[in-house]
Amino acid sequence: MSVEPKLRGRPEKIFVSVDESTARSTLSFAPPDSGDPFQYDDDKSGTRAMKDANAIIAKYPGCTIHGPHFHAARPPRARPRPRKPA
Repeated sequence: MSVEPKLRGRPEKIFVSVDESTARSTLSFAPPDSGDPFQYDDDKSGTRAMKDANAIIAKYPGCTIHGPHFHAARPPRARPRPRKPA
């Protein structure tokens, strides 16, 4: 059972991002003051986040979902690579 994020206002956009390295998904909103980002643990595919995002747009017609966007966090001990001169 998912816990739907609390919103302080009407969101215009919902962004769904999934960090594949930590299996955590995040819902964030635009404008930012409409609600705080909400994270789901153990959601590597983003299905729980998308389910709650669809529930939110059912309450706020005209709101759009952007994502899910998949990415991987940099390993904790990774060193940044220097840029090659152009």
